[in-house]
Amino acid sequence: MNKCGEQSVSGSVNILKNTEGGKMWATTFILTCCYEIVLSQYFDEMTLGQAGSPWNTGNTNDYYYDQLHPDDALPTFTTHEHTVRFAAQGEDIILPCVVHNLGDFSLTWRRGQEILWVLQEKSDGPVVSSVVKDPRVGRAGTSLSLAGVNIQDAGNYTCEVDTRPTRYITHSLDIRVPPSVYPVNNRSVVTVKTGNNITLSCTAHGNPTPNITWSRKGGGLEVPTTGPDLTIVDAKPEHNGVFRCSAENGAGETASASITLQVMYPPKVHAESAKIYAGVDYDASLVCVVEAEPRPQIKWYRAGGQPVDPLRLNKAVDAAQRYSLQFHTVQKDDFGDYTCNATNFMGNASAVISLLGRPKPVRYYSEPQGDMDTNYTLIWHVESYSPVITYHIAYKNESDLEEQWVNFTVPGTTSSSPYHSSSHTFTQLEPGATYHVQITAVNEYGYSDINETFSFTTFNPESAAAAVQDEGSGASSVNLTPAEKRAQTIAFVTAISLSCFF
Repeated sequence: MNKCGEQSVSGSVNILKNTEGGKMWATTFILTCCYEIVLSQYFDEMTLGQAGSPWNTGNTNDYYYDQLHPDDALPTFTTHEHTVRFAAQGEDIILPCVVHNLGDFSLTWRRGQEILWVLQEKSDGPVVSSVVKDPRVGRAGTSLSLAGVNIQDAGNYTCEVDTRPTRYITHSLDIRVPPSVYPVNNRSVVTVKTGNNITLSCTAHGNPTPNITWSRKGGGLEVPTTGPDLTIVDAKPEHNGVFRCSAENGAGETASASITLQVMYPPKVHAESAKIYAGVDYDASLVCVVEAEPRPQIKWYRAGGQPVDPLRLNKAVDAAQRYSLQFHTVQKDDFGDYTCNATNFMGNASAVISLLGRPKPVRYYSEPQGDMDTNYTLIWHVESYSPVITYHIAYKNESDLEEQWVNFTVPGTTSSSPYHSSSHTFTQLEPGATYHVQITAVNEYGYSDINETFSFTTFNPESAAAAVQDEGSGASSVNLTPAEKRAQTIAFVTAISLSCFF
């Protein structure tokens, strides 16, 4: 209140105190004085060129306040807001917010509703007030800097100026995170009983959400499968293997994880060779191939269930699940049958392998078509680790109506190696006839097996003469008398017979 006002009030009070009857006059005097003061201040401001509102109360919320700050005098953004700003995990980024004519207004950066920092320009320089306690949050002028962004930094970031109404721009930050994938519950090995169903599952993380595809090491996945689960119906041993789940989202290299599927089933056993031939002081190896899951326990027995001598015989297994019983020096008592038995909690199975000292089956090396009409020489080989004592030979004419085999023996052979060769010439045979032969070799341990019957055919002179006659006649046909035909045949046979001696 100015001096005039103070005097008026003071005077009016004195009047009111001293003269009760002058109440009306004092009130009129005060109103008149205050009105003159207000008019005097208004015209003084007009004189100074300040076009303020006559209703201006000094409150910044006054309707006419912005008339003092026209639009071209308020702060403006020269940066466009980003609908989505993509960044890789761990990247250092800047969210731009360039402001023109900030003046004495303050600028605030927010993440959602959280204030990161506030900037206000002062005459002696900018003043920054950091609110969030995060060393990765920084300032690049009026822009926001973020160091080493991670997935938690994704969201909306707002740069605002405290005009009335508030002016702002917003950036939406999306963090690209490379994919990662791993088996559910970290089950890298999954087991299932044969015949049951099983589901393999993987979980993937990343941004954007990764897509999961399945494959099998070595191929063999029946149907291409996508998604977190791979279901196998009616599991079989052939489903055993390593399955791979791969995650991809375009934000980095494809990630993958492996799950090993073990289908449990009882053992399957078969002998690599059911008969092993050997000799005394030679080595030998009996091998059985076993398929089973889980891996079975293998035991070897002799005939009658007697376990093999573990001190003298070696037992081994290789990567192909070939279980072997090895004899470094075979003794005479070692010949006989051996059982390879495989057992797991799903069941057991076995195979029998014979260690034999007798000869192997005979193999024939002669041509099946003979070059003589009544004789034929047969050559054969046999493998025997002991000397061959004798050969048993049986033969028959194919044209015989009854199964009449002619049996005889020929002396055996001695060799410095296990390989023996021998021969025999059959005589008094029919020309052009087919014969069947079976030969067994005998040594001190027994007879060889008969694996095959050898067949041969003797030479037929009449068929040969007819063939020669047909070739000589050419295109012309010559009619011969029966006597001429007989003479021609005799001459042809004589010529062939003579050729055998020269």
